[in-house]
Amino acid sequence: MRTKLDAVSVAAVLVAVVAVSLTAPLTAYAAGPALALAFGRNALGLLTLGPAFLLIRRREMGKVVRGERFLVRREQRRGVLFGVLAGTALAVHFVTFMSSTRMTSVAMATALVATQPVWQALIATLLNKRLPRATWAGLAVAVVGAAVASGADMRAGSGAMVGDALALAGAVAQAVYTALSEQARPDVSTPFYSVLCFSVCTVELLVACLVTGTPPVTFTGDTWLALLGLLVFPQLLGLFSLNFALGRAPATAVSVMLLLEAPVAAFIAWVWLGQLPVGSAWPGLLMIMLGVTVAMTADARRGDPAADGPGGGLVSRTFPQHSLLTVGSVPGGDPYAPLWHAARAGRSDEVEATIRSLENQDIRVHGVKSPEATHWIEVRAVVAALAGNHGLAARLWLTAARFHSSPAHADLRGTRECLDRALREWGEAEDDHVVEALAPALRTMYEHDPDHRPDVPDAIDRRLRGRGIDSVPAR
Repeated sequence: MRTKLDAVSVAAVLVAVVAVSLTAPLTAYAAGPALALAFGRNALGLLTLGPAFLLIRRREMGKVVRGERFLVRREQRRGVLFGVLAGTALAVHFVTFMSSTRMTSVAMATALVATQPVWQALIATLLNKRLPRATWAGLAVAVVGAAVASGADMRAGSGAMVGDALALAGAVAQAVYTALSEQARPDVSTPFYSVLCFSVCTVELLVACLVTGTPPVTFTGDTWLALLGLLVFPQLLGLFSLNFALGRAPATAVSVMLLLEAPVAAFIAWVWLGQLPVGSAWPGLLMIMLGVTVAMTADARRGDPAADGPGGGLVSRTFPQHSLLTVGSVPGGDPYAPLWHAARAGRSDEVEATIRSLENQDIRVHGVKSPEATHWIEVRAVVAALAGNHGLAARLWLTAARFHSSPAHADLRGTRECLDRALREWGEAEDDHVVEALAPALRTMYEHDPDHRPDVPDAIDRRLRGRGIDSVPAR
């Protein structure tokens, strides 16, 4: 990934900004109920992503249909649970935000939804993450700006105030969705996670339509055109351009540029719908944009090791990509030393927060099963071994071996090294249940590579018999 914005990245972000900025004007233009529009938008998105997912994962789906594997693997269950909760938060976001565009101005609704980083920071503090002073200063400016802008709407009537409240609720729901997605994404692939969230969101919105007596698909021709525009522009073109830009440019720079959504949406609403917020609301809107920009850049600076100087926090450090890590022979200058030290000291929550943060960055850029993302599974395995949890370490090395052996990133050397490490940790495990549970997968992977240590399957059986465990058939 590039470290600076180039002309192509800027162009991609600008396309994403214009595409996403059409969300509120298209929603305000459509004549149908906001709940039905939210359902229609997500249903169309699911109809678009679903077939694409089945095509991409056709081999896996074939195994599921034939009963050779489950749709959700054991190691994915945690991610799926968070994905279901994230889909619910996404449904709340769509309903509240799309409803707000009917009750307040497009500019006000878009600016208030842009306060999502404020609520994201508050969620981070609830998870015991420390924020720099500059971030708090930016959040304070954004909150004051939201109060000033909403105060201007008080003179426009109670309906506008309700619209402001709904837009803020949409920002909170989006922050919850982001926090839940951060927990879920390391465990499941991007296509699977997208389809999961859209499926949950669509089903819940359909149920909400049925419960409230809202016709889910009874629209006029103009409303159908608006729904098609929501699908083509923010959902497809916007997300594609955004993902393309994130693959080339720093995420913080892209995020700050996306704040142009509010003024661009206001301009589109003015030209197309003849809609502008009252003059006294503009200072508050500008304060929101300024505050969110300060908060985002301050938080990004916290993640830059050069900005912290010597003695920076564990989470702020950036670690190079090592192919594999060696326990017991870490040189004094190893940048992973803070992780090993924290693991030995029992600070498991801090270590996991660091790994997950860095892992999420690599997943966003390279993909969930990429060598860069798999590397952090290996780091977790070393941490587990240092903590004395040899069963977990063996399980993690096995997962890394599977990822290295996947057709998309086939790496025979990496697979064999991870597999040998899994065998070593399995040999140190003392819990009979763990030993018995891991034996089939361990033996199967060695049998799939008969040229590599052909004696291992028999050695696994001997250890099982030595512990009084019946030999478990390979799976």
